[in-house]
Amino acid sequence: MTASTPTPTSEDAELRAARRDRVFDAMATVGLDVLVLGRRDSVAYASGARSLWTAGSRPYGPACVLAAATRSIHLLSSWDEGVPPEVPFAHLYGVTWNGAILAGALAAIPGLAAARRIGVDALSPGFERMARRLAPAAELVPADDLMRAMRALKLPAEVARIRAAVAVAGAAMEAGAAVAGGGPAAARAAALQAAARRGVTVPTSGVSAWPSYPDNGARFHLDVGLLVDGYEGGLGRTLPGGDGDAAVVAAQRRLVDACRPGATAVDLRRAVPAGATRWRVRGSGMGLEAPVMTDTRGHADVIEEGMVLSVELELGGRRRRDLAVVGPGASEAL
Repeated sequence: MTASTPTPTSEDAELRAARRDRVFDAMATVGLDVLVLGRRDSVAYASGARSLWTAGSRPYGPACVLAAATRSIHLLSSWDEGVPPEVPFAHLYGVTWNGAILAGALAAIPGLAAARRIGVDALSPGFERMARRLAPAAELVPADDLMRAMRALKLPAEVARIRAAVAVAGAAMEAGAAVAGGGPAAARAAALQAAARRGVTVPTSGVSAWPSYPDNGARFHLDVGLLVDGYEGGLGRTLPGGDGDAAVVAAQRRLVDACRPGATAVDLRRAVPAGATRWRVRGSGMGLEAPVMTDTRGHADVIEEGMVLSVELELGGRRRRDLAVVGPGASEAL
């Protein structure tokens, strides 16, 4: 067992069970007999399955099927590596390019053929045709908003995971800052090495370094986004640090403070100083999540208690990003 594949604990099982119950309860609330998930982060949330990280995009496929009648989970997987013990081997259906074989495997899932309402978090024309053959009486409905809303509000155990992930990102940032005099490439390499020492190599936004304008290379931005035990840890700083950092620290702190329950993009905009060149507040958890608020996006979104947000702001050529959890009256930087 390597550092990147930690030994499962009772806390892992409790968190998986809590997330799984939330999904089945949400299905009952909106009247879904079956939920079909294809997005890897939603599959991981609902099932607890860990998959190999791969770069690039992938086509849509029915990677996870949840049946409400039996409260069972079925996964597209040819082996049980990374599959939690709550999902028995008999509930796995193999990866195949043959649509007939896939259709046969899905047809064998109890409750699918008789489903009246099937939710999907993404949909391809091929799977739509297959679903209509497998469950001819079923109504296909989008479930993207259902999953986004559910994942946006974090359980206490999820916040603890994110806090631990931020600690890894912090160690990577400290390592990068220690060699900032060597330039962006040296800082990025040191940050990656520090994360790898802790057994973390899977990126969300990755470890990026780019020149700061208008410093013309004298300073640079370093941003760290890493996936630790399924959750994102993220930090962003302008290096090397100096006396000029006080203004951006104070401005970003005001933006964090503005992320209160009930706040909208209009409220956040009021907290951003006139000289800021860029700001963004977005949900964070298993990567990029809802909401996403900027000067031009997220006008209909509302911040709620329990969200974890990535709060970033750039002012005077200096940039700062932190993750913060929204409490009942204020937000706490993690």
